[in-house]
Amino acid sequence: MTWLCEHPFTIVAVGVAILLGLGAAWSNTGRKELLFAMVAALVVLVAAIVTERLVVTDREAIELTLNQIARDVQSNNHYAVKRHIHPSAPELKKKAEAELPNYQFTECRVTKIHQIDVDTHAEPRSAMVELNIIVSGTFKYGGFEGTGTYPRWVRLHMLRDKDGRWTVVEYEHDDPQRMIMKQPTE
Repeated sequence: MTWLCEHPFTIVAVGVAILLGLGAAWSNTGRKELLFAMVAALVVLVAAIVTERLVVTDREAIELTLNQIARDVQSNNHYAVKRHIHPSAPELKKKAEAELPNYQFTECRVTKIHQIDVDTHAEPRSAMVELNIIVSGTFKYGGFEGTGTYPRWVRLHMLRDKDGRWTVVEYEHDDPQRMIMKQPTE
């Protein structure tokens, strides 16, 4: 049923269709019952839209988290970036602490989310996420220093904390051609 909360267009389309049908029936017959049904349908439609906006599904929470991570990376806020790492991944946190000082980002944005596959049966709840990003800045790596804009394909394994926050436990990144060609890492 989460698909309903992720796609408000469905709620609006069904609600408008019902309202139009009741409106046409009321117009043809003039019966008060149909007018009352139309008002009730309008109230239900508004309540459904408000509920949809208030309910944040796992997919929506993950998308919000991905955009927040991108903003934290772009602002070069190393502390905030490390807060997105799950406590059960200390090696990932060490890797981030070692690598982040080598990068000075001027841009980081999510360009396309290919999939968010949430495992609702796992404890804690987990998700595999594949996305494309664009990063710009100055990057130092193994004696090489380069400035530019680079597209990247990223796969994240995320876990939901007890407080509902989604954090990264594992990640990999590569050239975007890997996603296009569906080739495994060599």
